Amino acid sequence: MARTSPSPIIGAVALLALSACSLSGTTQPTASAIPTGTSQQGAPHFTAYVAADFATALAWAPDRRLFYAERGGTIRTFDGKTSRVFARVSASTSGERGLLGLAVSPSFQSDHFVYAFYSRADDESKQRVVRWTDQGGSATSLRTIIDNLPAGNDCCHKGGRLAFGPDGKLYVSLGENHVPADAQRSSSLRGKILRYNPDGSVPGDNPFGSSNPVWAIGLRNPFGLAFSADGRLFVTDNGPSGDAGTPGSGWDEVDHVVRGGNSQWPTCYGNSIHLQGSSCAGTAPVYQSGNTTLVPTGATFVSVQGPAGYAGNFVFCSYDESRLKMLSSDGTRLLSDGPRCQLDVKEGPDHALYMSDTSVIYRLGA
Repeated sequence: MARTSPSPIIGAVALLALSACSLSGTTQPTASAIPTGTSQQGAPHFTAYVAADFATALAWAPDRRLFYAERGGTIRTFDGKTSRVFARVSASTSGERGLLGLAVSPSFQSDHFVYAFYSRADDESKQRVVRWTDQGGSATSLRTIIDNLPAGNDCCHKGGRLAFGPDGKLYVSLGENHVPADAQRSSSLRGKILRYNPDGSVPGDNPFGSSNPVWAIGLRNPFGLAFSADGRLFVTDNGPSGDAGTPGSGWDEVDHVVRGGNSQWPTCYGNSIHLQGSSCAGTAPVYQSGNTTLVPTGATFVSVQGPAGYAGNFVFCSYDESRLKMLSSDGTRLLSDGPRCQLDVKEGPDHALYMSDTSVIYRLGA
């Protein structure tokens, strides 16, 4: 999910022993929870919402239940009062592996499908996407829809985010597993954004062939996937940390992903800084962090009805800074820091922002 050394997930495992039980009462917003230019009177409130054990991914159902994936392999729901176990998977948590992705079907009201991405405990070199049917709040009819996605043999670069696009297709982020050259090969799934039909089959209009799930190439460790209201897809990508002679920190990215697009890795990194080959392949990121290390994770576009000061912009979590970062709606300018956020952020049906760290899911809203 993040850098090579030290791995944020590995480093964070120790934090899981911290108490996540004392959520009665309200967590007061810090000054950084209020974006510059927002009046104190109109500032959203930042409160603890529910305890969670390393909630890597959040997803909202139309019935206003929050689904959340805990890295160790449990998916839970929370309706504002009660947390319930929805499903469990046998996930490896070695290195950056785990239960990493979660999505609710865009047709949930009729099909009741819930999707998850996890690293397999029975074979740590592989990962899979599964689907359940929600029946009365319990997971039924488990089905593996995508199997044998590569995880590699070392610690890191697993990817693992899921998101449905406005076209109804399922998009999956996958890291390059420390095989940088594969990120430029459309024949490899590593270092890619993949695109599938909801049943796991490959759409016939994918750019690299009707049987190839690859949608875009040239990524190192893509994690947060977010679609805007007008259909743009942004992905957060963790910058190099000494790979192939790169700097040991910094150069995290937000990339605009398009059909057949190329996000440059490993020919270049950051602001088209040359690394391999004769020139940069593809397109530079819309945002890069320069020398600052952010370790970007979950992301979302905030609707115009979102919290004051955040509405209409793009936000993502910084694992390294433990802060929500807000960019302009085109992703090119860092506007301000928000409250605590390390793993994922999603806008709820009440238009508040919900964001997670290693022990709590928070709410930011009126």
